[in-house]
Amino acid sequence: MARRFMENEVAAATPEMEATGMLSMELMREMGRLGLLGTFFPEKYGGGGFTITSRAIVSEEMARINAGLDISIFADIVLFARAIARHGTEEQKQKYLEPVLRGEKIGSMAITEPKGGSDALSARSQARRDGDDYIVNGHKIFITNSPVADFILVIARTDGKDREINGGTWFILERGVDGLSTSKPFEKLGMKSSPTGEVFIDNVRVPAENILGEVNRGFYYLMESLDVERVLEGASNIGIAQACLDAAAKYAQERVVFGKRISQYQLIQEKIAEMATGIELSRTMLYRLMRAVEREEVVTCEAAMLKLYSSRMAVQASSDAIQIFGGNGYMEEYPVARYYRDAKHHEIGAGTTEIQKIIIAREILKQYGSA
Repeated sequence: MARRFMENEVAAATPEMEATGMLSMELMREMGRLGLLGTFFPEKYGGGGFTITSRAIVSEEMARINAGLDISIFADIVLFARAIARHGTEEQKQKYLEPVLRGEKIGSMAITEPKGGSDALSARSQARRDGDDYIVNGHKIFITNSPVADFILVIARTDGKDREINGGTWFILERGVDGLSTSKPFEKLGMKSSPTGEVFIDNVRVPAENILGEVNRGFYYLMESLDVERVLEGASNIGIAQACLDAAAKYAQERVVFGKRISQYQLIQEKIAEMATGIELSRTMLYRLMRAVEREEVVTCEAAMLKLYSSRMAVQASSDAIQIFGGNGYMEEYPVARYYRDAKHHEIGAGTTEIQKIIIAREILKQYGSA
């Protein structure tokens, strides 16, 4: 069902989303109705009751058609909704989780700030207690869905020193509250179907019932979630690379140069073979790690490996697809130009390539008695 929906409904809506840079709420509601948003959430909140592996399946199929939509769903479901499901009160789940899973509301998670992305513990956003409420101030940037989000989950420091893991708290902010504003969508290289912008928090009063989880435990929650997020990003990389292979292999058997289909030339065959191998290696690791996640195993090193390898693989696959298409690959008329722009995002978002290498080296060195 997921593949059929993406190939029919998402593919048809993609040109408009790419042109406007906005999500289709009609599409979101339809995905909610079909259960494609909340596959791994409890049925009592409108989810499908399946394992989190179901999210990887939907993500790959979605990214194969529109990777920008997939990262917006990632922010909406994997970041916002999953945090509410794991740490929220019953009242918060009913108020925020259920409408998001129905596709009626959009969620977002605001972590990155102008002076730091990968260094999340150095957040400058602050919250001070005022009676039973908190007054929150801060500025977030590069926030997926922020221009359209109904709910924004914001992390701010409530205690502790800079870079201390203790002292972060998550606050659920609702669009329209006094002091909360968002920028217009950024003009981006790729992922154009996904609106991205800034969040401005100016003396926003947040009641106690809008605190997610325990006060001062927010950075712990963030670190606990990163492994799963990086594993699931592998699904998006695989989807992009699969789209590249589908397009390139088909084109190579249609394009004739010097009297032969270009698929008969060994240098083209080499590119096709590399694409297919990278996809299968990434997919095999993805589903091995998804099973480990379901067993609640720690996969910090392996998650970083998958993100590192699959993101580079997707970028190379999209580059090779353009090369196979030749001059046509450079034209917006053909989809591979979009795949190339979209793939680059995954070497930066959710932890850069360089950060993944640092994590891998640190975790490996621990095994040998040194970090």
